[in-house]
Amino acid sequence: MATQRILDFLATRRPNGPCLVVDLDVVRDNFRAFEKALPDSKIYYAVKANPAPEILRLLAAMGSSFDTASVAEVEM
Repeated sequence: MATQRILDFLATRRPNGPCLVVDLDVVRDNFRAFEKALPDSKIYYAVKANPAPEILRLLAAMGSSFDTASVAEVEM
């Protein structure tokens, strides 16, 4: 989903090649939506999907659990 913040970032930074831009507010909102939809469930984030430290810190602070596939992912 391209939020206005992402569109503004792309308009001002103009990356020369492909890039991934993630709005942490969207990550936060999506996590909360999962919590609301599945109140009796433990939510796991697959670290291999995107191991960006900012995402992992945010989700850890929100109480997420993590699915990891290697020692390196656990150490993140």
